Amino acid sequence: MAGMNATVHYTVLAGALALWLTVFRVSAASTLSPDAWRQITSRLQDGDLIFIRQANPIFLRVAETTRSWETHVGIIFSGPDGSWLVAESRFPRSTITPLKKFIARSEHGRCTITRYHAGLSPEEKQRLRQSAGARMGKWYNLGFNYDSPRLYCSKLVFDAYREAAGVPVGTLTTFRQLLAENPRAPLAFWRAWFWGRIPWDRRCVTTTSELKSPEFLTVYDSTVETKPGKAEMRRPHGTPHANRGR
Repeated sequence: MAGMNATVHYTVLAGALALWLTVFRVSAASTLSPDAWRQITSRLQDGDLIFIRQANPIFLRVAETTRSWETHVGIIFSGPDGSWLVAESRFPRSTITPLKKFIARSEHGRCTITRYHAGLSPEEKQRLRQSAGARMGKWYNLGFNYDSPRLYCSKLVFDAYREAAGVPVGTLTTFRQLLAENPRAPLAFWRAWFWGRIPWDRRCVTTTSELKSPEFLTVYDSTVETKPGKAEMRRPHGTPHANRGR
């Protein structure tokens, strides 16, 4: 009976999410100017992380909980034809998406791109590509349960980087810790999302903890005006770190 209830719960949530994604889909492709596209692609490297904001009521509740603007993250890789692609965990299954289409899903085309501060070796980049690739096609986890075999966007990034390069991206936390850190978190939403019982001790990893990771530098931020051709590398909190030993 418990298994049946879990299946029904997941089916209902999946249907609700699919409906929201259909009704509230935002196309921001027209907001990405040719100059902005050149600025982005001129400074990319395999393994860069890209954060966007999907204007969807469900994902916006997540952003409200973590008190940040972004709702989604993916890993950037170069394609065989010179194009740029994003490995992402999205509903209903993880997939590879062209970078321009990925950014087009963001509200007003907003995006931030970050990079591991010590740099990845060619071998680590290849392992990261393989690690992310091995996770494509996996079902999305609507309960944001890190310990589930299913995926969600920040879990894909966390696991792929840890497996391929031993690099920490973000932090694991429980729902109890996450909601306690924000007194204004939308508890009513989370109670409804989990059918009245928030899994307080469930572990999760958030996009916000990955965006603010002190191990990563900001390569590009669409909300900050930059000069063409000038790659700005900004540390989220301004704290320098020594390069990792090889």
